[in-house]
Amino acid sequence: MSIFRTYNLEALKDFNHQSYLLGIVKRTVPPDSVAFFEKLMSTKFKIFGNISKDSALNEIRDLLDDVIADELQSEPFYQDWLHDMAEVCKVFCDLENSDAIGFWLGSERGCRRYHIDFVPQRLLVTYAGKGTEWLPAEAADREAFARGKPNENIVKDWSALQFMNPWDVAVFRGGKNGLLHRTPDDALNRPSVLMRLDHLSFWDDFIAHKLQNEPIYQ
Repeated sequence: MSIFRTYNLEALKDFNHQSYLLGIVKRTVPPDSVAFFEKLMSTKFKIFGNISKDSALNEIRDLLDDVIADELQSEPFYQDWLHDMAEVCKVFCDLENSDAIGFWLGSERGCRRYHIDFVPQRLLVTYAGKGTEWLPAEAADREAFARGKPNENIVKDWSALQFMNPWDVAVFRGGKNGLLHRTPDDALNRPSVLMRLDHLSFWDDFIAHKLQNEPIYQ
């Protein structure tokens, strides 16, 4: 399975003009991020809301303000992290041809089974912890997946399993022929820091179900 790979976040905007299932921006983990996220992951958190392209930084800062401890907000790296999330949000707005997108940030993940997201495309960044596990097309049994079989039947070649690296920006297709992926076991059993971005149409449905305390498949 071919992958759209780049080292330039802005170049990810070309992903929409390609036929790839997955696009990855390779990035280096900032050395001063490790200690920061170790402190952050000592407390469970989940944050979601709409982020507009023109005021992404301020809106992300406002969403996190009441959740992230003042001690962590005072660390220099915190501002670097806010700016990084804002820049990624702006690029995804361009990908979605939208003035705003849906933003989710959390320390807990729970998608054990391989699945395909019911969205045209989704962006993920694992800032700390184990990155998303995904299956190359040639290593997946799509018929077993469609029949609701467990992971043991879906995976044809366990040596082919792939994982997103920390800080890499990943955009992948959803829908019927989208990328099969799951939360890796390491992230199921311990905290991580994941940012997920979606089109507003998905996000409006997500928030509506949350307000009604109804489950929605993600």
